Amino acid sequence: MDIPIVTLDKIYIKPDEENIFFLDCTRINGSDELTTRTKGSLEEQVKDLRNRIKSRQVILADDVVFSGSVLKKIISLLKGQGIEVVQVVSCICTKEGYDYFNKNLKYGLKTNILLEEDVIDQICERDFYFGIAGSGIVVKTKEGFMKAPYFEPFGNPNERASIPEKDSKSFSEGCIKRSIMLWEEIDKLKGEKTKMSELPEKIVGTKENDEVVKVLKLKGRSL
Repeated sequence: MDIPIVTLDKIYIKPDEENIFFLDCTRINGSDELTTRTKGSLEEQVKDLRNRIKSRQVILADDVVFSGSVLKKIISLLKGQGIEVVQVVSCICTKEGYDYFNKNLKYGLKTNILLEEDVIDQICERDFYFGIAGSGIVVKTKEGFMKAPYFEPFGNPNERASIPEKDSKSFSEGCIKRSIMLWEEIDKLKGEKTKMSELPEKIVGTKENDEVVKVLKLKGRSL
């Protein structure tokens, strides 16, 4: 029997609910706590996964493996439900993560790109554009879970992308300018102004009825 795949990123690997299953899991900004953006807790989602997957062995897939801390916690949660992760596959992986999972998993880790040991960080361009689906880090607020792009005044580019603190402001200004260009072009093609309520995910520090471009220009002036 083929071993089913549990993917943490459905942008790169599309779930089919037969051989590939999606586990919605992400880390909350500023902590090691894991959460899910769907209904119910992460533990409940893992239990549901156990009921949908016939096999008791799975392959865990993710876009990037850096320290591997998130994957280790998920492996532990799955183990608690009687599901053994026998292999990890990723697009990109560090030497640290590669060595760890090849030592501790039955079939190890397979990756397309193995990063050098002296790599400082790995970043995805989508995290530096405002309002893009799947971008940014999850932030826990009184209103629920929201997203924060990896630049000021929404997020911390030093913490999220290892941008030097002295360059944080200028880097963030550049991200906002590029995002304004993107959304102005989208508005032009749509023939109308895009509002925050139309974005795929709520962004911290914004209101649903605000226009995206106006939000970006206002936040840019605050830097």
